[in-house]
Formats: sequence, C-alpha cells, structure tokens
Amino acid sequence: MREWVQNRSSVVLCLLGAWVMAGASGMTSDKGTTTDVFVSAPINSNSAGKGGSLATQSVVRIICPKENSAGSGFLHKSGKILTADHVVRSCSEILILPTAGSTIRASVVAMDDEIDLALLVPAKALPASPLPISTRASFSIGTQVSTWGFPGGYLGTVPILSVGYLSGLEVTKLPSGRILRQWVVNAAFNRGNSGGPLLLIESGEVIGVVSSKLAPISSFAKSALDALEKQQSGCTFEASRPDGSKVTLTEGQVIGAVLNELRNQVQLVIGKAVLIEDVRSFLKEHGVEP
Repeated sequence: MREWVQNRSSVVLCLLGAWVMAGASGMTSDKGTTTDVFVSAPINSNSAGKGGSLATQSVVRIICPKENSAGSGFLHKSGKILTADHVVRSCSEILILPTAGSTIRASVVAMDDEIDLALLVPAKALPASPLPISTRASFSIGTQVSTWGFPGGYLGTVPILSVGYLSGLEVTKLPSGRILRQWVVNAAFNRGNSGGPLLLIESGEVIGVVSSKLAPISSFAKSALDALEKQQSGCTFEASRPDGSKVTLTEGQVIGAVLNELRNQVQLVIGKAVLIEDVRSFLKEHGVEP
C-alpha cells in the first residue's frame, strides 16, 4: 500500500509539473510577448450599495432641536417624507436636513404610534428622486436587505449604509388588541437609524421602515433608570441643548441620562422594521397612493 501511494504521488507530481510547464510556455508566445494567465474572474460586486446613488439623495436626517433628538426618513413619490412615529412624536419643531442644501421645516400630517409610522410635509420640495415602494408582500427569511440612515454619533450629511438579513417575523398583540407584525433584521440598527428605509438588496425597493433595535434590560434596571430620570432633589447642573437653550438637571438625572446613552450604544445586531403591507396601508389610509 505504501509503495502504491508513493508511486501515485510521483504520477501526481509529474502531472502537476507538466501542467505548470504548459502554463509557463503559454505565457510566452513565439514572438516573445507575454499574455495573461486565465484565472477565475474576481468578484467585484457592490450589490449591497446598488441603491446608494438614489438612497443617498432620498434619505434625510430628521432633527428635533429642542428635544435633542434625531432620526432618519426618506422621500416618497408624493413629495412627503416617511419616518418612524417615535422620531417626531415629541417634536416641538421638526427640521429636515437633506444631503444637499440647508435645513427645511416640516410638519406632521399623519401618525400611527402602534405601527410606528409618520408622514411629514416639508415646507418646500426636496430636490431628489423618491425611493420606490415595493408592491411585493412576501419575502423569504434570509433575504439580504440594507438601510441608509444617520446613526447616533455620525455627523456627516450623507446617509451611511448598513447591511443584513431578514431573520424572522415577530408577532405582538398590542394593548388595543391590534396584532402587530414586524421584521426581525440581523443588521446594525442604531439610534438615529429609526425611520430609515429597509431596502431589498436586489432592487433597491423599500420593503419596510426601520423601527427599533434590540437592547435588552431587566425590569429592575429599567425601573432604576426611570427613578433616576425623575429625580428632582440633590445637586443640580446646568446643561446646554444643541439649540443653545439651557436646561437644569439633578445629579440623578445626569446619571440616568449617561446610563441611557450607554444603553443606546449597545448593539446586538438585531433590529426591527415595519412591514411593507403596513406601510402601504398607512399611506392609503391617509390619502397617499403608495
């Protein structure tokens, strides 16, 4: 057996040597010019960013200056902006910052806190092309998706890309009795991505709206954070909001704010998104053709 293996190895080596010599001779023609060696074609695909040229113009940053909060949204063919309800629900003033140009004021025309969608009207038209809303309703687990948006800590004016997969479907019964279904997405959704489009990689169509990310916390820790944020006694500090206005915080509130900020940075790479059928129903309910 050992002798057979040795003989077989010799044959293989001879064949390999012949193959190498043939390849070497093929690299030089009779005229002495060299030619390329044929290999597998290199993978040069930017499919994940295929819709980037459109998304980077259509996706906008949504700012609530007095509340020191922000999120993402995107242009619909109606000229309105789709975003998440929780991004604008507490806003006393809404500003939209497009990729090109200065901030634009916007107002809410429709909201739904249960499915977490809102529709905004900008004070002037955005000079951008809208993102197409998918007409499909059925997608397979494992489908590759992306989102473009403005995660917390990112200060650029152009939205950035995050890529992932549809991982599952979460079904929740709300206090109203309504059944809510949301995509569970294996992607890096962070605070600030809320309201951004969930895009099908293959076509760049919108198949959902980014709603939240998973940042688990125990009921005890949550109650402790709530108590800190509501604390009214103790040492006080004066802080400045982004718009320059002042706010007075107690020591407990400062600690609570810092802990919440740290919690918001936790990333388990699992997020949730509103389903496209809910997006279409929301638009039709408020007189907008998807």
